[in-house]
Order: sequence, then C-alpha cells, then structure tokens
Amino acid sequence: MKKIILVDDHVIIRNGLKELIEKLGSYTIVAQYDNGRDFVNTFPLRDQPDLIIMDISMPEMDGDEVVEVMNIRGMKCPVLILTLSHDENKLAKLFRQGVRGYLQKNCTAAMMKQALEEIFKRGYFHNEDMSLGLTAKQNTNGPLDTTTIKERLSEREKDFIKLACDENEYTYREIAELMSVQHRTVDGYRQSIFEKFGIKSKAGLVLFALKHKLIENLP
Repeated sequence: MKKIILVDDHVIIRNGLKELIEKLGSYTIVAQYDNGRDFVNTFPLRDQPDLIIMDISMPEMDGDEVVEVMNIRGMKCPVLILTLSHDENKLAKLFRQGVRGYLQKNCTAAMMKQALEEIFKRGYFHNEDMSLGLTAKQNTNGPLDTTTIKERLSEREKDFIKLACDENEYTYREIAELMSVQHRTVDGYRQSIFEKFGIKSKAGLVLFALKHKLIENLP
C-alpha cells in the first residue's frame, strides 16, 4: 500500500482527491494539510510517505517554497504538483528542484491514475514526456538510454542542453550570448533537439534531461 500526503488549501478538492486516489489502486491518504506552512511545521515527518501531492498556489506558503525547504532539509520524498499554471519556466524550475511531475487541477481520473503509476514505476510523470519517450524509441528503433541520446546530439546541442537546464535559468537569448552565437542559431539547436526526441517545451526538455540523467553524463 503506497502512502500519500495531500497538501491543498481547498478542503473539497482534498476530499475529492482522497476518495478518487484510494479507488485507483493500492494507495492510502495518510495525512492532509491546509497549506504549505502547516505541512512544513510537521517536519521531520514521523512516517515517511511514498508521495506528496501538493498544490502549487496556497496561502501561507506555496508549493515551490515547500519544495525548497524539503531540499534544504534533505527530504527525498517524490512530489507531484497540482497546478492551473502553464508557466514553462516555473515548471522547469520545479523539475530542477526535484519535483517528479505535475498535473492540471482539472485532470481526469485516468490521468491521475497514469501519473501515480508512472511516478511509482519510472520515477517521473509529464504528459509531454509520455509521448516524447515513445517518439524517441520509435526513432532510435531501440531502448532510449543515455548513450543512444548522446550519439544523436551534436557537441553544440549538448552545450545548449546543459545551459537550458542550468539552475541559473538562462533565457534562450542569454544562452546565445554564452555560446557566442546568434539567437536564431540557438533556436536551431532547440528545434533540432525537440524534433529528434519529440520534445515540445522547455519544461519537457528539463524533465527529459533529468529523467535520463543526461546533464551529469554530458562532457
């Protein structure tokens, strides 16, 4: 039985999630919190959960602030973020901080089930990542691993990925300056990588790199 904690300031949403999640499989909601501050005040947790499902926007303390505190305290529990935001830079930052996936608050039961299964089986979940993984496998006619990915990347594309995924959160224009190339050249690197692996966004690129441990294995 997988133990899950819910952190959301809307009681109705939490109750609905609890009822839904416990019907989707061997999952049990072991605790609920109204906001990030209430949750953080319980650290260190007496009973380590298998997953934390947390709203990104809450009074007292937002979800991304909670993730920062978790990192400072060395808490490694996977986090699935609930959000209404489509801010790619914010989502990319969350992935860099260790968040394992995100879902829109209006997601279907089927999507929630898929997210839980993917996080527990593969460690990450992202709608885009599900499709890009299949696309990449089809394109390479084999398993998608770090070696295969590296072989399909040029040296400059590898440099671009490292900068695009850097914790300094460089914009594409800043990346162009750091690489000493024109902005349109960086757009070319981005487009080439996106097409090779079916990636559609910066957040998708960051998750792709993290999931396949690409950054640490690039020269």
